Amino acid sequence: MGEAQRDYQRLADVFKALGHPIRLQILVKTISAEFCVQDLGDQLDRRQPNISQHLTVLRERGLVVPERQGKNVCYCPADSRIAEIIELAAEVFDQRDTS
Repeated sequence: MGEAQRDYQRLADVFKALGHPIRLQILVKTISAEFCVQDLGDQLDRRQPNISQHLTVLRERGLVVPERQGKNVCYCPADSRIAEIIELAAEVFDQRDTS
């Protein structure tokens, strides 16, 4: 597999990770503030194991980074530009829906 193909595969894996509504909600929450797993579960009305599974996918794709705070593990975006990607995608598709 050539280098360009590897880059496209990695990008496709990132978009797959973004392809679930709960994972997008998690990212949007962590953009506004650092959230611990339990807090995310409470905010999104999901059980902690479910949130942990989604965070694992986001972490493996390099979209969030964990930080231990005592007994808790909290998450924030790995790169602040992730917020821009989400906002741009929302704008593109919001415009398409109103056209």
